Amino acid sequence: MGKTIRRFLLAFSFLTVLPFSLDFFSKGKENKENKEDKESINIEFSRASIFFPLVGLLMGGILLACYKLFIFFNLPSILEAGFILAVWIILSGGLHLEGLADMVDGFSGGENKEDIIRIMKDGSIGAKGAIALIILILLKYLLLLSLAKPVKGISLLLAPMMGRWTMVLTGYLGQPASPSNTLTQIFTQYLGRKELLISTLFTFMVSFSILSFPFLYLTGLCFIITAGMTGCLIVYSNRKIKGICGDVIGAVNEINELLILVLFLFFNT
Repeated sequence: MGKTIRRFLLAFSFLTVLPFSLDFFSKGKENKENKEDKESINIEFSRASIFFPLVGLLMGGILLACYKLFIFFNLPSILEAGFILAVWIILSGGLHLEGLADMVDGFSGGENKEDIIRIMKDGSIGAKGAIALIILILLKYLLLLSLAKPVKGISLLLAPMMGRWTMVLTGYLGQPASPSNTLTQIFTQYLGRKELLISTLFTFMVSFSILSFPFLYLTGLCFIITAGMTGCLIVYSNRKIKGICGDVIGAVNEINELLILVLFLFFNT
């Protein structure tokens, strides 16, 4: 149980900016922790991916609570959508948005694999990456503004969860593009079928329970659309840099979150 909690907190602290720490679970175990080799630590990080969809669901719960609060105070729709989007971005610290910008800069500006990876590792954001960020944030804002109340609440719960599930799928299907990308290697190396299966079952069951009649069939559509987009991005990344990197994984999350909002726009009742 202690290992399970540690993995959950590891996933939570990695994907959000909320102040959770593993120090409490490490007290009295310094000697044991000091004896752990690097491989066991890597395994812990990779296996923590099993909780990515749960973390996404918790983030969605926070967004839904904020949405209900904004309704209670009868905020104008324009402000409501803006505040929800701001909370959404702040919760993840903009980590995945940065990945999207870096991916766009690298794929559009690099002439070969080495050049693309160099651009993606650069801390600055280029013009094309900035434009991609503006477009994605603007589209999310307009979608949140356009969705009807019942559909908006459901989409706020599902979009972050489905986005984090596709990160697990990307880690399972993808291979690191560069041996120097330690974080991606750690994430993909020990992410096995068990992590993918359990995270998929959790995501499916939660989606199925949230999407009450007549929207039950949307569960399948959510998985088909996001899995299809994830596969396309992995294939495209493989052609560009012969693998994936952390920026690609972050971009996969952002694009699939947007796709979920688009999907629910067509069922805006």
